[in-house]
Amino acid sequence: MSDFTLFDAPVEGSLDAVNVPLLLAQAWRDQRSGILELRHVQNERSIDVFEGAPYGVASSGVQDRFAEFLFDTRRIDATARLEVERLAEERGCPHASVVLALKILDAQALYQALREEARRCIAETFEWNAGKYTWRPQQADSAARPTSAKPFDLISLLQEELPRRWGTDRLFRELMQVQDAKGDISPRFRKVANKFASAGAPAENVIRKLDEHLPIGQILGECAGNSLAAATLWAALHTGVVRLGASGPSLRNDPTAFEVKVLEATSAFSAGKDSQEYADRKSTTNTQESELRNEIENFLGNLGSLDHYSALGLDEAASTLQIKKAYFKAAKKYHPDALSRLGLDHLKGPAARVFARIAEAFETLSNADKRKAYDAGGSEDPEIDTARLAQAETSFRKGEILAKMGNFEGALEYLEPAVELWPEEPDYQAALGWALYKQPKTNAQRAAEHLGLALGRPQEDAVTHFRLGLVMRAIGKTDLANELIARARTIEPSVKE
Repeated sequence: MSDFTLFDAPVEGSLDAVNVPLLLAQAWRDQRSGILELRHVQNERSIDVFEGAPYGVASSGVQDRFAEFLFDTRRIDATARLEVERLAEERGCPHASVVLALKILDAQALYQALREEARRCIAETFEWNAGKYTWRPQQADSAARPTSAKPFDLISLLQEELPRRWGTDRLFRELMQVQDAKGDISPRFRKVANKFASAGAPAENVIRKLDEHLPIGQILGECAGNSLAAATLWAALHTGVVRLGASGPSLRNDPTAFEVKVLEATSAFSAGKDSQEYADRKSTTNTQESELRNEIENFLGNLGSLDHYSALGLDEAASTLQIKKAYFKAAKKYHPDALSRLGLDHLKGPAARVFARIAEAFETLSNADKRKAYDAGGSEDPEIDTARLAQAETSFRKGEILAKMGNFEGALEYLEPAVELWPEEPDYQAALGWALYKQPKTNAQRAAEHLGLALGRPQEDAVTHFRLGLVMRAIGKTDLANELIARARTIEPSVKE
């Protein structure tokens, strides 16, 4: 099997195409030394890297926040924090110098605090999805790492911080792009793999599954939504600890690397067709961002004049079903996961304001008594439960990913709560029904119940009809099964599971 080859990012580029964790992982893979300069909005940060390991970070364009960090980590109290900030401003020196001069912390404790803050500063850049980066060679007089500097462990940094900064959903989405590939651990990185495994049972399980040469998607599915496992798999792939190859029984004897899919999944700079496809995808994303931003701005600009019906885009004759449909359509558009999939995290704030107003309208109009009072000119305040909807949608997305990878038993752990939280959503019911049928110990009766509830959606769905037909056939209701499958093929002739 050939080594897993990531594309080589150029020495400078855009952070909307290449993220900081990937740049650092590549530096680790290539044992690179240099200074990674990052620019994001008003922030400028440079990370010193020696032989693949980050060992220092410097920030400019931001206020010294070391005293705040010491207070947040309970190393100093509020009085000491104010004193440090005051004296640092008067003397024009860093907070750390004042802390040392006043002997608030001893030298060893101060050193440890400075390292923790530096680690946090590096981790913060993992979230930067816009801006520029540049690799700059080290100066001739600093070609070697200073003997006093202690490098940061990039492996543990990625394992610990990627779940916090990216979240499980983003990690799963990135890994799903190479789900059909199988991988094995390069012999020269066996000690590193053991270090990955030492992070905890989920990480150890990932390394064990890699040794079994299982497909990436299957390993990910068996993680059942665990963020440490997903971060471990991502980091192992991008640091080159794991080599990828094409799926299939002849993988271990096949020297053809799985480069095409990897490049499509990871490279914004590969030549020819890949670059054009990336440009097309980027153009589509920009169009979606522009349209969504305009929609949000228009909505917020008219916020004061919107009644409940116009907030949902409906008229006063709207049925209960139309109200629910409008609400769930808005939920899927403005939900944080939906925005993250489009790379539009910066719109989450204004989108949340839009959705809060829509949720307020839904809460009133979906309740017969509240709607009647509202139509009569009443002003009863609704009880908004946007948190419950967000929790349901997040559970559904995780279950959906596991189901796509064939881990239906794991998917049930997320789909059951999603349906319990929002039983009115047909997509949740349909996904739960199919997972109940496809799990190892199939439950066709419950599957039929949930798929049947999903048929109540406003627009007939061919896949739901077809799947319910298969379940009915398994139960023994052949005539009904044939009717459902025929109806599915009337809606969509090419329908399949």
